[in-house]
Amino acid sequence: MPFFINRRGLLRGVVAAGAATTIGRDARLAAIAAETEMEVVDITPDLIAQAKQEGRLMFRYASPVDLMTPIVRSFEQQFGIRVQMDRKAGSSGNQQFAAESRAGRHIMDVSSLTDPVGLKAQAAEGNYLYWTLADLDKKLPPGTYVRGWGYSQQWNDVVIPYNPEIVPHEKAREIFQTWNGYLDPSLVGRIGLVEPAATNLAYLTYMMFFELPRYGRAYFEKLAAQRPRIYNGSAAGREDIAAGATGTYIPEWESAAMIDFMNGGKVAWVFPEITATTALNHIAISKHAPNRSAARLFAAWMFTADAARALQRSQTRPTLLGVPDERPAIAKLRETSWWTPKRAEVWNPDIDHWQQVYPTLMPEMRRILGWRR
Repeated sequence: MPFFINRRGLLRGVVAAGAATTIGRDARLAAIAAETEMEVVDITPDLIAQAKQEGRLMFRYASPVDLMTPIVRSFEQQFGIRVQMDRKAGSSGNQQFAAESRAGRHIMDVSSLTDPVGLKAQAAEGNYLYWTLADLDKKLPPGTYVRGWGYSQQWNDVVIPYNPEIVPHEKAREIFQTWNGYLDPSLVGRIGLVEPAATNLAYLTYMMFFELPRYGRAYFEKLAAQRPRIYNGSAAGREDIAAGATGTYIPEWESAAMIDFMNGGKVAWVFPEITATTALNHIAISKHAPNRSAARLFAAWMFTADAARALQRSQTRPTLLGVPDERPAIAKLRETSWWTPKRAEVWNPDIDHWQQVYPTLMPEMRRILGWRR
């Protein structure tokens, strides 16, 4: 007899599989925590001496190169330790780490990837160190770390960017008071969207639409009806808005927009009434780091005042508590006629809920957008 399964039944199966994966993973993480003493990583003279003796480390990250390079160079100058940089966007960094670890090829020392689900999965396989920062509660606010495994050094504030040659400043201030500005008839065919599985920030921004009653699925369907250009990564989206091929783009975050502005870019941006604000770039240490001491020094240094100042020079808003916002771009932005500081309501996703809904929500987003690989 032929076997039939309807779409609702299939989705129930996917959700059940995702839930089972989550339960199994979390159980393994709990077992590791129960059997392992959490290592407290702190900067000491002995650690610095040992790290300098190693003299190098390999750092895998997801942020734009222009954002992360000055931060790494500051660490190198301070300690004389060379950092090999390896950029991997989205979940691809943890996927590569998984393949390397299973093959016994331990080459990565520290990561900063926007993939907390992948972080947890690799921690459950025993590939990430179980650690914490000294005086964690004095350094980071809740919601910026996966305790025991990864700690985020930066906030990512999603903004609405626009090319003023396509969307004049006055119109942008008017229509982009809310995300409904994307439904303006003048933007049909002039919107760029990153497909939801390409970057976690894209998925989370779209997830915000689905989760908020003021928007919901109906809003996302209307957004798709605007005939947006769909990209499989953020670089092409930024290039198109800068070139005027599109008038606006999702997702853009403030730090990246500031870097482009400081480099002479013409793209402007606004904060709508609510914005996704996330801390997803979790610093994690490989359990089998080939440069053990250098890895720990780099991870701990990322949460110091020196690192916070380096982050701000890259236009990044640090998560480190007690740090005033002194990003260089702000002074220059105040000279423009269009910039206003952030005054938006914040939407910060729960990581566990994100993972639970991802198996069904991401394919549904793709279907609505008409995305096909």
